Amino acid sequence: MQNQIKPQVDASIAAALELANMSFSQVERATELAMEQAKVSAELAQEQLAAVMEVKDPAAAIELFKSQLENSVKSLAGFAATAFELSQEFQAEATAFAEGHFDQAHAAANKAINDNLKQAPEGSEAAVAAVKAAVEASNKALAEARKNAKKTAELAQEGIAKLKEHAPKAAAKAPVRRKARA
Repeated sequence: MQNQIKPQVDASIAAALELANMSFSQVERATELAMEQAKVSAELAQEQLAAVMEVKDPAAAIELFKSQLENSVKSLAGFAATAFELSQEFQAEATAFAEGHFDQAHAAANKAINDNLKQAPEGSEAAVAAVKAAVEASNKALAEARKNAKKTAELAQEGIAKLKEHAPKAAAKAPVRRKARA
């Protein structure tokens, strides 16, 4: 019995290690992104501080504040977009990984069921037919569920893309500043 399950255990361990390595890679990429953003933020802060030291009048201070705010928003928007793209890449990799391993396990389970059904005793044809029908129905249901999950993911991607289209427009429409009373 131990020799029969050893390949499955080895495959499961290999799959777990592969998924862990994929996760570590994602953490490394996210850390690199965060470090890069920290550098950009530090450089931006240094530039802003130098600019503040050169301000002479209130009008220049307001313009400086507006430009600094725009630069900060652009920097953070770029960071958020890149972080989102990283998470999308990881999700795609993890999905492909899981689907590949699931397909292998599903095929192995179907093969084991069919092999065991071939060894069924005489007189159990009705039971064998019922089991085969149940397996076929579950395979069809699984295929339909995967198709629906992919469609749902596509719709979610479309929704996110539409949000990204409108996000810069919304950020550009800053509230109008009221004039100070004299």
